[in-house]
Amino acid sequence: MGAASVPHSPHASLAPSARPPRRALAQARDTVQTLVEQGRPEEAVEFLLAALAAVLDKSAELELLIAKLRRANHRSEHTDPGQLALLLEQLAALGSVDDAAPVDPEAEAREDEALDQEIAAAERAHPADAPTASPRQRWQTSAAVERRVKVHELPRAERACPTCGRERQSLGVDVTHMLEYVPGHFVDHEHHRTKYACGTCKEGIATAAAPAKVLPRSAADASLLAHIVVSKYVDHCPLHRLHRIYARSGATIPVSTLADWVGEVGALVLPLGEVLAARVRHATVVRTDATGLRVLDSTSPANIEWGTMWCYVGDDRDVVFRYTPRGDGATGPWKFLAGRTGYTQADAASVFDRLYDGQAASAIEVGCWAHGRRRLVALQDMDCRVAYPLKLITRLYRIERLADAQQLEVKGRTALRQERAPPLLAKLQRWLVATVEKEPPSSDLAKAAAYLVNQWTALTRFVDDARLSLDNNLCEQQLRDIALGRKNFLFAGSHDAASRAAALYSLLRTCALHGVLPLPYLTDVLRKLSTGEYDTRLDELLPDRWQAAQSAVSSERPTPSPLAGSTR
Repeated sequence: MGAASVPHSPHASLAPSARPPRRALAQARDTVQTLVEQGRPEEAVEFLLAALAAVLDKSAELELLIAKLRRANHRSEHTDPGQLALLLEQLAALGSVDDAAPVDPEAEAREDEALDQEIAAAERAHPADAPTASPRQRWQTSAAVERRVKVHELPRAERACPTCGRERQSLGVDVTHMLEYVPGHFVDHEHHRTKYACGTCKEGIATAAAPAKVLPRSAADASLLAHIVVSKYVDHCPLHRLHRIYARSGATIPVSTLADWVGEVGALVLPLGEVLAARVRHATVVRTDATGLRVLDSTSPANIEWGTMWCYVGDDRDVVFRYTPRGDGATGPWKFLAGRTGYTQADAASVFDRLYDGQAASAIEVGCWAHGRRRLVALQDMDCRVAYPLKLITRLYRIERLADAQQLEVKGRTALRQERAPPLLAKLQRWLVATVEKEPPSSDLAKAAAYLVNQWTALTRFVDDARLSLDNNLCEQQLRDIALGRKNFLFAGSHDAASRAAALYSLLRTCALHGVLPLPYLTDVLRKLSTGEYDTRLDELLPDRWQAAQSAVSSERPTPSPLAGSTR
């Protein structure tokens, strides 16, 4: 009888990976046919369903493996929604840490879909402000690019209609653009100053006044100095590389001279950096973080020290860098933010504790969700349980996306946060507490959950004040320039050089936040600083004030005719 070939349990022979697909299909077909012939159709259906479930489980496992492999070659903290959905399914199959509220992937998907629909509706209501994904990027120019309009007329002899002979009338113009690149070049301004003397008494020589210099005993114009500084601190170009670039344009400037000029420019802008620092200290919200910097030091056994570049961002508009030879708080944030009482956002590093406990300051601590989330992201390829908290944190950011799409101001954004964030935070907190209680304290998952639990008050402070951001990413973005420079020119020449570099980074990163072009800004500001005229009103030279003044001057100028300078 064929019954002997039928497995006792429909699941016993399900091992798709243990045999070739064709053989597995043939065996499944024989098994189902045998069950049907024996009058056991219910078992045949059960067998087919079990086989389908095994195939789907294997498919999901392979999809998750592919998602993990795609993440393996880069360090992005972005979470793939597809991978997160697969992790949630695995978590639902294993059971939740919080038994009182088991994870329901379908319910989570419905909540995400509803939020996506709200965001899409808000973006449709404000199409001009909604982000658009263009399949084809086109080149574009700003007002800084010179515009020359050339009018090409059809010769009069060709205007006659070939049919009736009458002169054809103009229907408009076809506009064609051609973008020309003019390589940068040097201009050597040679100033000849005539000297005069009395031929009778042979005393007293009069000479025409020399042109003003930005730096004493320097032949560099403000435009050249600004270009050197922008090349190094914005474009991260080492001076030895810039030396070769200039040499190709016909000007051979020793690297040591370039370094001296950069140092003198850094010293010149130090007072302006102090004005910027004062504005940051009085900001409503100050973000802070730090990164390391190698510095040459002849007194060190290794001739090099590892200093610290501290970054402070005030009200998301002003950036101040401060260099300290050590990474301790006494010379860093405790000194810069001494006595502060307002919001201060940073990670949970112990170096910032004295800013909140009254020892150095009595600031209001604001946590960073990016730091807490980062610990969970690091585990997503090893532990599917992190899918649930990652999903909830992602939804917090989606609420911010909804507020952006609805163009909500501070009051409206605060109301939206107070309405939508607390339920998510309650579920997240319940999961975190349950994880800390049940997981071994030494496990990575327990440490990640404990970090968020310990910082809970600071992390949830954003709910009641929309002036606060969920994370400190804006401050971290400013530090990327330091990291890129550190990679390209390796170290600062001295501790004093690092301090001067901090002043230049402060102005240039503040320019970036305000959308101010650094080259024209620094060129104009260096000229004005060198005259001493602005010593008592340095605040007028801060990037946003300077830009407003430039815009006011531009608006007062008459608009030139679009055909000015055209050729026919």
